[in-house]
Amino acid sequence: MTDSKPMQTPMDENAALQIVADAESFDATLYCQTVGCLIYLCNTRPDIQFVVSQVSRFMQNPTMLHWKVVKRIFRYLKGTSNYAMVFSKSTHLLLKGFSDSDWEGDRNTRRSTSGFCFYLGDCLISWLSKRQPTIATSSCEAESRAAFTATLELVWLQKIFSYLDVRVHKPIQIFSDSESAIAIANNLVHHARTKHIEIHYHYIREQLAKKHIELVYVPSSENVADIFTKALTRDNHEKMCRLLKLVPI
Repeated sequence: MTDSKPMQTPMDENAALQIVADAESFDATLYCQTVGCLIYLCNTRPDIQFVVSQVSRFMQNPTMLHWKVVKRIFRYLKGTSNYAMVFSKSTHLLLKGFSDSDWEGDRNTRRSTSGFCFYLGDCLISWLSKRQPTIATSSCEAESRAAFTATLELVWLQKIFSYLDVRVHKPIQIFSDSESAIAIANNLVHHARTKHIEIHYHYIREQLAKKHIELVYVPSSENVADIFTKALTRDNHEKMCRLLKLVPI
């Protein structure tokens, strides 16, 4: 990879990883070792979190197609080797989060991918890209599950801050680009069409009632969690990197 051409994004925005029965297989041991290194690197490079989550789903039966995507990640890292997370001084300890989801993005299972990130002040402190455990029957359901996962992370962060005797302003805002998911979470009326996911809504509503959180709408173009749910175009990817405070130094 030393002489390889650098790439400007870690994954093609039109790529869709899936299991192909007649595809040429690849060395599973080498694949697992390489992807394992990338998983470790995600601790300081949130911009590759989504694509690494994608390629890690094929550890047991990787093919040359999957390996090609892995090599593209390294080509992207080569071109952005000067990128670093910036932790700037802040006069406030405002904790805020962003939540997002695609819908049926996994070509093999039709499961959706949840993504979230949290900031303390202007500093990114937590992020995740993870495939949802079951199939969502609507985009609203997928978004609500993502908000639920983000809320669980927020509760854990609050416990950490409490242990460290760090006080944060409440309610903590979680931004989402799904107006329908926000509306249902804030509406205490029973909804027949969403009763199968009410446990998620009830947990979020409980946190809303306690004024621990506040769900706030944000346009998709400004939702930084978008980078954890799909491959983006070059312009959008670079924009999200800036919002993540991941910049060249």
